[in-house]
Amino acid sequence: MSEKEKQAKRSKQSSAFRGLLHIIVSVLILRATVIEAYNVPTGSMETTIRIGDFILGNKFIYGIRTPDWIGVPWTNFGFSVPYYRLPGFEEPKTGDVVIFRYPNDRWPASQIGPHDPSLNYIKRCIAGPGQTLRISDKDIFVDDVQFPLPENGRASKLTLYDEDYEERMIFPRGMGNRDHFGPLRIPAAGDTLDFSKVNIDMAVNVISLEGHDVRPGIAGQLKIDGISADQYVCEQNHYFMMGDNRDNSHDSRYWGLVPESNIIGEALLTYLSWEQTEPNLLKRIFKLRPGRMFRVID
Repeated sequence: MSEKEKQAKRSKQSSAFRGLLHIIVSVLILRATVIEAYNVPTGSMETTIRIGDFILGNKFIYGIRTPDWIGVPWTNFGFSVPYYRLPGFEEPKTGDVVIFRYPNDRWPASQIGPHDPSLNYIKRCIAGPGQTLRISDKDIFVDDVQFPLPENGRASKLTLYDEDYEERMIFPRGMGNRDHFGPLRIPAAGDTLDFSKVNIDMAVNVISLEGHDVRPGIAGQLKIDGISADQYVCEQNHYFMMGDNRDNSHDSRYWGLVPESNIIGEALLTYLSWEQTEPNLLKRIFKLRPGRMFRVID
């Protein structure tokens, strides 16, 4: 092979490498800012979304977030970085199926159960900032208007907790149980939380989710970043998320609210679905669920 032919071959290989690199970078940018695929590992949204569904999420509808993590894609090797959210087309509203980062609050796990802030969750937004939520006999009311069970949701009234039963894991404490909850007003940016009037658990939840160190104080006060205070002005909008499978969903009834900063996007459609209970990956291909593929999520 002549030197000219060798140079042409090296140039062709270099062009192919640059082309592949451009594709990889484009895919990563697209994944980080516009659209991303998610697998559903739990049944909390049954049967709107089933275990084994793979969905696409719209990441720009609520405002594109710049990456908050830099590292090796599809691994846990990396580190967090400051991020910025661009203005969105709309805010999450009651009824939206929302993808969000699990709230990483500082409330003791013994109170709200185990949690992993690296996980993305998919739930339905039930109530947003400034709205008041209550649940009675599993029926949900937002600002005293009933929010109906979604078409593919689950909530059996054959098993109902008594209205007077205080469920131990319910959050915030004093809100009742999964079937009889509230009323709870969802904080909005700019709201003043007066610690003598609001549920103190909720106040601690909100303050910690907004990135502050909060500890018990004296005489109805809390210590926020080391300074005693008897009230707090909310910095963000907050949201109450709940699964469509209302009897089997670990959601805002148990671990509290979701701050705006944790919102990632809106669930769009199911692009692939198979029986994930099948342990053999190759056998799963023969257990595809074509009827669930390319279904719009609503």
